[in-house]
Amino acid sequence: MSERFTVRVGAPGADAAPDLWGLFIEDLNDALDGGLNAELVRNGDFEFNEADREGWHALTGWTTTGVVEVRTEAPLHPNNEHYARLTGPAAIANGGWDGVRASAGGRMRLSLFARTDAPTAIEVQASGGAAVGDLAVEAGGWQRVELDLEAAAVGRGELRLAVPAGATVDVDAVSLRPIGTDGEPLTFRPDLLAALQDLKPSFIRFPGGCLAHGYGLDNMYHWKRTIGPRHEREQIRNVWGYHQSRQIGYVEYFELCLATGATPVPIVAAGVCCQNSPGGPHPIPESDMDDYIQDVLDLVEFANGGTDTPWGAKRAELGHPEPFGVRYLGIGNEDQITDDFRDRYARIEDAVRAAHPEITVIGTSGPQPFGPDYEAGWAYARERGTPMVDEHGYQIPRWFHQNIDRYQAYDPDEAKVYIGEYAARSNTVRSALAEAAYMIGLERRPEVVRLASYAPLLARAGHTQWTPDLIYFNADEVLPSASYHVQQMFGSERGTRVHAVELEGVQPVPVVLPRQGRALLRSDRATVAFTDVRLDGHRLPDVITRADGEGVLLGGIDPGAAELEFEAVQQDGIEGFTVVLGPEAPQSHLAVNIGGWQNKSTAVARSDDGIGENDDGPLPWRGIRTGEPLRVRIRLDGPRVQVWVDGELRHDYEQDLRPEQRVVAGVLSRDPLSNGTGEYVVRLVNATATARTAAVAVPDGTGPVAADVRLLAGAGPDEGRPHEASPVTPADSRVEGDGGFDLELPPWSFATAVVRPLG
Repeated sequence: MSERFTVRVGAPGADAAPDLWGLFIEDLNDALDGGLNAELVRNGDFEFNEADREGWHALTGWTTTGVVEVRTEAPLHPNNEHYARLTGPAAIANGGWDGVRASAGGRMRLSLFARTDAPTAIEVQASGGAAVGDLAVEAGGWQRVELDLEAAAVGRGELRLAVPAGATVDVDAVSLRPIGTDGEPLTFRPDLLAALQDLKPSFIRFPGGCLAHGYGLDNMYHWKRTIGPRHEREQIRNVWGYHQSRQIGYVEYFELCLATGATPVPIVAAGVCCQNSPGGPHPIPESDMDDYIQDVLDLVEFANGGTDTPWGAKRAELGHPEPFGVRYLGIGNEDQITDDFRDRYARIEDAVRAAHPEITVIGTSGPQPFGPDYEAGWAYARERGTPMVDEHGYQIPRWFHQNIDRYQAYDPDEAKVYIGEYAARSNTVRSALAEAAYMIGLERRPEVVRLASYAPLLARAGHTQWTPDLIYFNADEVLPSASYHVQQMFGSERGTRVHAVELEGVQPVPVVLPRQGRALLRSDRATVAFTDVRLDGHRLPDVITRADGEGVLLGGIDPGAAELEFEAVQQDGIEGFTVVLGPEAPQSHLAVNIGGWQNKSTAVARSDDGIGENDDGPLPWRGIRTGEPLRVRIRLDGPRVQVWVDGELRHDYEQDLRPEQRVVAGVLSRDPLSNGTGEYVVRLVNATATARTAAVAVPDGTGPVAADVRLLAGAGPDEGRPHEASPVTPADSRVEGDGGFDLELPPWSFATAVVRPLG
């Protein structure tokens, strides 16, 4: 039997944020090359190298037969300096990403650049060796040659190019793309594009993320190097550990915005590289800053300028005489708020606001919704009067349920908020519903929150550097997560006014400290010796933890009143160690990380329901040093957590014990609401194990109503995994009532109902 509660739709309030739900695309998890990019050939430019990933080289992705050399003399373009020389009889074959995908009857265009001293023909072969055509190459310099192919059957195979005996041919910029209905090669993979279109995004943020400011100054993303012919674009090492062809560059980004109906939100570096770069966040040299600032201004002109401007004319030359309509520009990403950052950021922001007052500049506030960079970023934004600030938050589901009303405390007269990256740290139904509850909270506060985008967006199954992700895919299919369906339900049904909501018959879920647990030492990437170990004043034997071990149990503790201290010496390895305090998963516990994430930080993480994330930190640290003793003391006193390292108090905070809001409702209306023509959009989350009946009451005088309901339900909270499709998909139904309606909410469900007057 379900529990009944009442949802009363109150008076209209602020106008809804019109651009609230959008997307963030970063080339992470093979999201672009091998993903959204429709290109089927991997490393067609022969530019992969050891700097991209250990063991990679110019022929990575290719197999060779006969004499095949990688050459650099007289290249196709300085940005594309490597090519393959085939001395016949010789052949090269490419299997793309997990096989070149072909559909029966599908048409594809093969194109490449070739050079030879004597006329010859490159034989094009399918997987089994059968010839499917020839590419005629005239004697002379580099020339572009093309051949349209038609797939005979569905399957994954490879593309093979063969040169006959007696011929020598140089080959570069090999491309194989499906042909669209207009007879031209596709830019975007159609099923992934359709998945993005179905989200109905208001905006798209690009290119990063960490990709924007790069791993070192030489890796920074410069937009001018990503436009023009693909074989002339600068290819660089991807900050996430692979190669970046830039075949999806700034023009294609703007084209994607056109294809999805989204406004662009480009992100540029704030004059400093990523803080995780070797040596920290180096600033662009003073001698280069004026040119860099001009590049940023030129980007706005390229996007919005008339064809009588230099960069507007360049846009028209590239096939887009009409402006792209950029209204937002982000400066920086998760930056440390250093003096160099302040100096470079201020100069860029001042220049943009002076030249383009119509552009809303978005500042940055660090990688987490708390901590030193968050505080410093907001303080700097207030000091400068920055119009909008980008917040990020990858947290556990409990955090999202506790922070539904987070932005009610923000001052609407200060900078607006763009939540540029957020996710509830797993691909489970539990996480998806926590995100839905949080998103209702964002929707309720349009005076503050103006934009929000889940991250990361795309991930090729088996090629991920980060989880969770919104959409997984392989060569054959798209695998949307439960979170994807939540995002789609928000994006497809929106409103113009936010309404007050009164809930009767539901209570928040208390959050309490566990009553018992244990202390455990673990070192996942090192061997560490622990001596002088004292737990709650009792001396324990010395222990050693190893990378291939499961950890060492020290004993039981009271998680609300415990003290542990010891001396640690790393004997070998690349990182430090972790102290686990509390009961075993999925119950709540803490993990104190000393020398985590490349041995650069300390942090205290929290895990609930088997899902963990940092609760305090990470804080930059000099790292553990092999052979050097390290003294650590940890004290738990109720919700308070304290961690000392070599006498320095590095962490001192209180765990968040606010109750969780697990049953949540939000209401918007769509004008007009007079004369029986208006509509309400009602959102309901039931993130509990109890079935519930929501009695939705619309304002007096509305009369009989009908509600078109989309319901996401039918799976347990812990179902759903990375690299797999969602265990649940939305189902549609219709209910009616007089002055309101009853809606059945199964356990672990989310519903959006569009309510219209009848008659």
